[in-house]
Amino acid sequence: MTVLLAWAALGQQAANAAETFVGVWDAKVEFASGVAAASMRLSSDSGKISGSSGPLDENQFFPLAVDGTVSGSEADLTFRYDGDVVGQARVQLRANGFGGAGVLYGAPMVIDAKSPLAPAHTGRVIDFKPTSYALQYSSRTPPVLRLRSGDRVRTTTVDNEGQDSEMAWKAMPGNPLTGPFYVEGAMPGDTLVVHLEQVALNRNSAKMYSGALDRKAVQPGHTQTPVAGWSRNWILDRRRGMARLAEPGEALSGFELPTRPMIGSIGVAPPLNMALYAGDVWIHGGNLDYSRVTTGMTLHFPVYRAGAYLFLGDGHALQGDGEISGQGLETSLDVTFRVELTKQPGLGQLWSEDADSVMVHGIDNTLDTSLQAATSGMARWLKQTYGLNDSEAAAVMSAAIRYDIAEVVDPRPHVVARLSKSVLAQIKKASSATSALPK
Repeated sequence: MTVLLAWAALGQQAANAAETFVGVWDAKVEFASGVAAASMRLSSDSGKISGSSGPLDENQFFPLAVDGTVSGSEADLTFRYDGDVVGQARVQLRANGFGGAGVLYGAPMVIDAKSPLAPAHTGRVIDFKPTSYALQYSSRTPPVLRLRSGDRVRTTTVDNEGQDSEMAWKAMPGNPLTGPFYVEGAMPGDTLVVHLEQVALNRNSAKMYSGALDRKAVQPGHTQTPVAGWSRNWILDRRRGMARLAEPGEALSGFELPTRPMIGSIGVAPPLNMALYAGDVWIHGGNLDYSRVTTGMTLHFPVYRAGAYLFLGDGHALQGDGEISGQGLETSLDVTFRVELTKQPGLGQLWSEDADSVMVHGIDNTLDTSLQAATSGMARWLKQTYGLNDSEAAAVMSAAIRYDIAEVVDPRPHVVARLSKSVLAQIKKASSATSALPK
């Protein structure tokens, strides 16, 4: 009996020790050649710890499984990818976390894990006037400002050619971006939520190439004869909220449309330590060219690099679906946005919401595969958020989904799967659901 009690006591001690390693941690790994960082989530069972980590290789490529044993204030961790052991480390408890040393992918490394930075209870309001602009989405670009979750930024963008509200040249052409904004505590595996509180015109003119439709938007062999000297210039009547051609000709002399100011390009640093052109679009966001990216939209970006590195630019006064001439009404903007950081596992791709709808963004190499990515993402979102099974998700989507073709002329097409919130309001959330319901 005494032996049994002793074993029980030792087991309880091991379980208690393991509990000290439980939680969400911001983990940083230092190699001789560089640094990687990611969110690590650990749990315990019977004195052993297990969990997962975002990628900790320098290119931030492979997410990892983590398991280990605990002895007092120390733990031996094993890192696995696809079931194979790729590293080990011995760590010790420290103030606000744990740290130690080991080997990962055959390279000696030092690991340091800390509790995530607590979100700001009352965010700051920051007026930021850009003095430089970026032409790439990259974590190698020095941040222009460091933000905390809850901070609100009031700033401006230039147009796609680099001109500001006074038509002064401020940057090289090519969709110059305001940013990057470094978000303290953001780690790969987290989700950066960006609330667009105001997207507004700040000048009375725009330019849009419309001499012909882009070849990606028409059939092979479709012939067009652009009119010589066709003007790119538009007049923006900000008081009336209308846009009209500056030199319309007789046929379009009465042609004018309501403006809908939107951000064409917004996103975070891409994975794999990549640098992508500001006009490109992929899983990091980027040149979305989606007309609903305007006042009142909230975007949920997967974080791929520590700090997230948020960029935005390429303002449009108005754009039709697909951007089929290659441009919207290109102009500069006043933008107010608020950042929010969540440590909850995200969807694994960009999704967004506004007062009317929830949207999942599919971006791939063809329209077909982009639509498939949007559809699969919406199915995962319904299962995560409401706990629906596959048949329930299929019923909702088959009856109610809408697709927007946001972009067809950029390097990758962008298709958006959209569900109305009036439809979603009819679904009961199951107890198995893990994600927050949309606002």
